[in-house]
Amino acid sequence: MKKLVALVLVAIMALSIVPVVSADEVVTLTICSADNTFGLSTDPDLQQAVVDMLEEKCGVQLEAIIPPIGSYNDKLETMMAGGDVPDIFSISQAMTRLPNYVAREQPLKLNDLIASSPALSAIDESFYNALEIGGSIYAIPYYYPRVKCIFLRKDIMQQYDIQLSETPTTEEFITELSKLKGTGVIPFSFPKWIDNFQFFLNSFGAYAGIYKNTEGKFVDGMQEPQMVDALNYLRELYTSGVMDQEFITTENATMREYVYTGKAACDIDYVANYSNYVSQSEAAGKYSDVQPIYMLVGPDGKGGGLNESIQTAWCISSECKNPEAALRVIEALVTDPATHAAFYNTGVEGVHYTIVDGVAVATEKATNSGYAIKYNYITDAFISDFSGLPYQPTEEMKAALELQRTIIDKGMELRGPKQMIPAGKSDLYDENSASITSYWKEVISQIVLGSVTVEEGLNNYKNFWNSVDGDTILAELNQ
Repeated sequence: MKKLVALVLVAIMALSIVPVVSADEVVTLTICSADNTFGLSTDPDLQQAVVDMLEEKCGVQLEAIIPPIGSYNDKLETMMAGGDVPDIFSISQAMTRLPNYVAREQPLKLNDLIASSPALSAIDESFYNALEIGGSIYAIPYYYPRVKCIFLRKDIMQQYDIQLSETPTTEEFITELSKLKGTGVIPFSFPKWIDNFQFFLNSFGAYAGIYKNTEGKFVDGMQEPQMVDALNYLRELYTSGVMDQEFITTENATMREYVYTGKAACDIDYVANYSNYVSQSEAAGKYSDVQPIYMLVGPDGKGGGLNESIQTAWCISSECKNPEAALRVIEALVTDPATHAAFYNTGVEGVHYTIVDGVAVATEKATNSGYAIKYNYITDAFISDFSGLPYQPTEEMKAALELQRTIIDKGMELRGPKQMIPAGKSDLYDENSASITSYWKEVISQIVLGSVTVEEGLNNYKNFWNSVDGDTILAELNQ
């Protein structure tokens, strides 16, 4: 009996030193998003202030992974390949990459979680449907479908008598911007992201990648006959000197800066960024309004703005141990006005900005880090009311945002096609989709830069297509 009592006492003592896990213990999650979020600053202290705000809002502990925007996709791929997928991660080029991620069982199916959230389930179903795969939702968008146009500085138009409407022809675009040769002004600033060339392919009825044609059949756009004329036009943009000759190394931020400062006449950007051109050109001491060019009309009357649809969205890892907590974070980022504004644009009061007469004014540290306050989130977000924030745009900015909404509506009306290939329909496609996309981008860049002719580039692509058994991919997709 004494031995039994002693054993019981030892057991009780052992239990007393085992840590008791409280039901209220804070959950730790990893979150991964590019450095063009977390308050629009690459300064670690400023980024951490946004992380702290998000932790307090959602009652979680966050370990943030913030790769540079230029290498974000590569970083995410590396983490996935190593089995170290963040609990919460954003995806870019969602319509291209999400099917591949789903085929690899990386993101969690979110239908039930979304249904359990009154805020997320209130979002228009069509925005989820744009990324739906096999009847399931794996990603949560946070903004309206994205469309790009060309923004052209009106002061340069006037100074050099550039006559371009909001929907000029492909020929007019080159002819009019050629007036800037020898002036020191770059006619057309373009970023290194080859996807943007789809804006010009639309003018010829061409589409980069696999798509469903008017007959309802999946075809490979790089091998359709209209692609030849489209690629010849892209090459002419470059050889004519209209396109920035250094575009292949140009980041989005650099491209925009060229237009803000008047170093370039125009660039290609989201229609929802109109207000940024007004405010940032003024901040640079080179104020000018900009004219949107929604599309270029091709020889056969075709054309359309660059349609990226739902291009960026949030996912939860299929390995996440606490998806409910992860969903709280996404819910705040997508539907809470203060959190959304801080994460995607304005940052945190007292760190990124102070409030002067009801208007946010950037702090010196934030300004030195390249941060600038932007308000385009007001027309981007699914959130309808930001009036509760302690700061508001100036009257001039409010007027610009009103015009921005008109530009967004027109851009949506004139947008070109965008298609997502269903996952699970062709295992061969799921395995090779990333390499197919990568290869057509490489071929198009080589053609534009002149390292191969159009004919050579398309022959190289055909050889690659055969190497991945592309015809079988189409046959499986068309079953």
